[in-house]
Amino acid sequence: MKKILSLICIFYGAAVMSQDYKSFPMWNYNLPFEQRVNDVVNRLTLQEKVAQLMHGTPAIPRLGIPAYNWWNETLHGVARTPFNTTSYPQAIGMAATGTRYPCG
Repeated sequence: MKKILSLICIFYGAAVMSQDYKSFPMWNYNLPFEQRVNDVVNRLTLQEKVAQLMHGTPAIPRLGIPAYNWWNETLHGVARTPFNTTSYPQAIGMAATGTRYPCG
């Protein structure tokens, strides 16, 4: 009897843990962006939020968020792709391109 009860608890727990994350507001593209962002931020644990600050972030399967590596920057990162890109050998070379960014 204990084995059957244990199996029921395991299966019930697995069913509860494997929620359909697509039903969360964060995945509803018809909702306003701000509402979706607030939903995902509220669902993330502190540890998950901290992990998202790194360039190589782990997957968060319970929310349907895949792992990804977003490291990229003009000085070095873009050159490390399979695409034809410009790589500046030093920061002053990037600055010398004359690209200006509007200030606030």
